[in-house]
Amino acid sequence: MSRIEDRTPPLPGHPVRTDKIARVGHSWRYRISSPFIFTALLGVAALAGALFLPRYLLAWDLGAAKAPADYATAVNNIRTALLQGVGGLVLLIGAYLTWRQLQLSRHGQATESFAAAIAHLGDTNVDVRLGGIYALERIARSSTADRRTIGEILSAFIGNRARDPQRATQHAHRTTTEPGGSVNLSLRAPDIHVALTVLGRREPVRGQVLRLDRVVLPKADLASAGLRDVDLHFSDLTEASFVGADLTRADLTGVRLAGAILADAILYQADLRDAVLTGAIAEGIDLRGTDLSKADLRNINLRGARLDYSDLRGATLSGAVLTGASLKRVVFDETTAWPDGFDTSVIRPARPRSLPPIRPRTYDEFAVKAAATENNPLDEAELHTDRH
Repeated sequence: MSRIEDRTPPLPGHPVRTDKIARVGHSWRYRISSPFIFTALLGVAALAGALFLPRYLLAWDLGAAKAPADYATAVNNIRTALLQGVGGLVLLIGAYLTWRQLQLSRHGQATESFAAAIAHLGDTNVDVRLGGIYALERIARSSTADRRTIGEILSAFIGNRARDPQRATQHAHRTTTEPGGSVNLSLRAPDIHVALTVLGRREPVRGQVLRLDRVVLPKADLASAGLRDVDLHFSDLTEASFVGADLTRADLTGVRLAGAILADAILYQADLRDAVLTGAIAEGIDLRGTDLSKADLRNINLRGARLDYSDLRGATLSGAVLTGASLKRVVFDETTAWPDGFDTSVIRPARPRSLPPIRPRTYDEFAVKAAATENNPLDEAELHTDRH
């Protein structure tokens, strides 16, 4: 009987199938389990060793000497020692198989718990959603393989409930909520608040960037949160609390942090282009190596802050408190607006070769620049002038 694949021409561009169609019933090779085969082989090896190996070992030990009178007893002693060793090996194999079975059972339980927690996130009852978030946190603590996925799930959970896709740089300069007029996030949206808290205290995942861009979360409490490399560009975090938070290398482009509390926060090498931090309390903040070009820093309290190697070109610091602030090798130009009476001669100038390039101010401008450069290339001097 001819096979169906022999009568059917191959699809264009696909290789010809040469494999056989699987039979309905498996052969005896597939019906016998691997552990059974391994155990049978081990038993045969142990029996052969007990029968033949003792005589060989005894003959090798005696060499050319005459065999002792209790030769049979010596052979039996060797056989007993070998069988005891095999018995210990069997016990070790049994312990390993039991451990593997326990691991598989735990993995199955974790999978069921993970699926149940995800289902709870979509529940209409806020208490059920809170339970799902805490369940995901517990899974992330016990399963390192699920930490990255859980971080992405919680980020999407927050974004779906608090993201404004239309937000851009100009929104950072507009008051979307009256200062002091909104309710704290923990009371307004406890599920979002708990999700942020869980993200802030999770074990960091190497190379993961939490996508929380364009979220509107005024009066959020993120004190002591660990949010390294987080993406919060164009977000509204008016009067939010970041006391002692770690925002190293965070993307805060065009973010609104008016009236926020940033005391002792770490924003090392963060991107704060076009950010609005008017009236923020940032005593002891670490802003070393940050890009603050064209940032609005009016009336900000930077007492004891570290601004070494930061880029302040085009930034506005009118009314800012800079008492005790470290400004070593700060980059600034004639467009930088300093507080009244501030003497810029005390700032140790940066070396010309170490000046960082002026980056595009917004994501939209970055895309426009790339398209313009591709369609109508400019020389380096024209591009530099256009950026200014």
